[in-house]
Amino acid sequence: MNEPVREHPLKGRFDSAAARWERPEADDGTPGELEIGFAENGLVAMRRADDPGGTVLIYTPDEWEAFVGGVRDGELDLGVLVDDAERAAADDEA
Repeated sequence: MNEPVREHPLKGRFDSAAARWERPEADDGTPGELEIGFAENGLVAMRRADDPGGTVLIYTPDEWEAFVGGVRDGELDLGVLVDDAERAAADDEA
């Protein structure tokens, strides 16, 4: 699956060879596991750094902004997800 151009039926074309890829650092300063690719047409992609030819998630600018906002707000923190699940289970029991 080493196709440099990914065609999304709703979002358009993402050319991974032409994208500007960044690899953010992990909290401990080591290279992170994910790479973020920015295309000239505004699409943003995310892939595993150790498998660049594998699955690539493609985001529109609005989707990327919402995703990053959710990360900053802690929506993807494991503790927050567990708390939300426990609250939902307690609400279901009530």
